Amino acid sequence: MTAVPLRDRLIGGVIGTLVGDALGVPVEFTARSARDADPVQGMRGHGTWNQPAGTWSDDSSMTLVAAAVLALNGWDLPGMMDGFLRWLDAGEWTAHGAVFDIGNRTRNSIMLYRIDRDWTACGGDDEGDNGNGSLMRCMPVSCWLFGNGLAGQLEAAGQASALTHAHLRSRLCCAWHALWCDAVLSGRDVRTATRTANDLLRRHVPASELPCLARILDGSILDVARSAVLSDGYVVSTLQASLWCLAQQRDYPATVLAAVNLGGDADTTAAVAGGMAGLRYGASAIPEAWIAARARRDDVLALAGRFADACLDHWAACGARAERMARAAAPTACSGRR
Repeated sequence: MTAVPLRDRLIGGVIGTLVGDALGVPVEFTARSARDADPVQGMRGHGTWNQPAGTWSDDSSMTLVAAAVLALNGWDLPGMMDGFLRWLDAGEWTAHGAVFDIGNRTRNSIMLYRIDRDWTACGGDDEGDNGNGSLMRCMPVSCWLFGNGLAGQLEAAGQASALTHAHLRSRLCCAWHALWCDAVLSGRDVRTATRTANDLLRRHVPASELPCLARILDGSILDVARSAVLSDGYVVSTLQASLWCLAQQRDYPATVLAAVNLGGDADTTAAVAGGMAGLRYGASAIPEAWIAARARRDDVLALAGRFADACLDHWAACGARAERMARAAAPTACSGRR
């Protein structure tokens, strides 16, 4: 496969998230049997939320907020929470000016932040707070942390998750995502990146969490039967389903359609899988018809470009070497503001 330029990968990570989300919104919460009978093959409208074709949900809005803050301010977690609050209250970075879908844990965390502006204490940390609401928005964070070193990635990805989902399991899933993205940006394919992320994270997972993450960390999720893949709103299920789709398919369109047609939490599964596939294959691999059908096309493309340029500037400012960007070299410890 021809090497994909880093900027194209970064734009693909953002746009791929939105396209996957928009493909899944009309069929969110539908059964897998319904998708088998009527599989999604392209953008469609109405359905579950009665929204026009190309409409994205909370998954993409929060991803765009994170990308916008990183592009403007660099690493600024209070700024992200401020952005999430503007999204909830004023519809910032929504598809059509209004929030129509938001998870309970995410809503509660933002409302807690509204009260005292303490971004370090608003995320839910009970075991029941392990929905996929932090994983769905973590693509910009994972990209920003490229080359930041294992310790830095674990800490920073966990902190970003904890804005809404502070339980260790959600933190670990977001940290795994950052390690996988780092490997892909270094030129590795899906399966090699998975092995790399597994090898790096495994020794930092406490025994109490190993059973929950076992099918990810041992790689077995990549080749299970479709019937063994869950597509509900649990963070581990979403990461497993996304990995399965990536491993079973060989391009962006097939990956996101496989994710949507698992049913269940179709928009979030497709958003996470779509972001990862966009990073792997690049924005140029996403069908132009799907990009054109998405709401606010020009606004989003402009933001994705600004975010990609900010990442490249940030990595350079952190002293990332050219060979590190192409393959693998010494990690850096820089994660501060640009």
